[in-house]
Amino acid sequence: MSTRPLDPTRDARILDAVLELIAEAGYVSMTIDAVAARSGTSKATIYRRWRNKHEIALAAMTRYHGRHTSWSVDTGTFRGDLAAHTRRFAEVLNGFDGRLAVGLVQARASDPELLDELETRFSSGARLPPEVIERAVARGELSGPVDAGLFEEVVASVLFMRWMWRLPMDAGFLDHVVDDLAVPVLTAGSRAAS
Repeated sequence: MSTRPLDPTRDARILDAVLELIAEAGYVSMTIDAVAARSGTSKATIYRRWRNKHEIALAAMTRYHGRHTSWSVDTGTFRGDLAAHTRRFAEVLNGFDGRLAVGLVQARASDPELLDELETRFSSGARLPPEVIERAVARGELSGPVDAGLFEEVVASVLFMRWMWRLPMDAGFLDHVVDDLAVPVLTAGSRAAS
């Protein structure tokens, strides 16, 4: 008995369809029927590869995350680096990644294990690269190391909520977030850790 070879583009179409549907309508509304229709495949084809919605969403996010590289910039100052990362996060939120993040947040109620697994496997794009802190300490702008996760707690949370409410994230607002929230919190955290 001969079997047809797997079409490598089929998996890509299926996983792309999963991401598109999550970004458009959210994880709760994403169904295997809709994935099959969007990707031009049958439900049987999908179920031969993944057992359920949880597995296919995880596979789609794994593939999607693997196409992204970490982003970092050295502006020469701690404040400049924070501003660059804040602007970058705002740009990401305003694109496909923002819609995808909101769609995935819906999973907290219906499939909390999915979000727990995604958080364990992947860093969010909001996390400040550790080298930003290391450079600031080396330049004497911070008195010692600080948890880079504070950037995510403060900046990413504020920007995400502003994005959810569809409020503008113009240059003036982003400067306010950096100067009045990020720099003071990270500087205080550095002093407390020293």
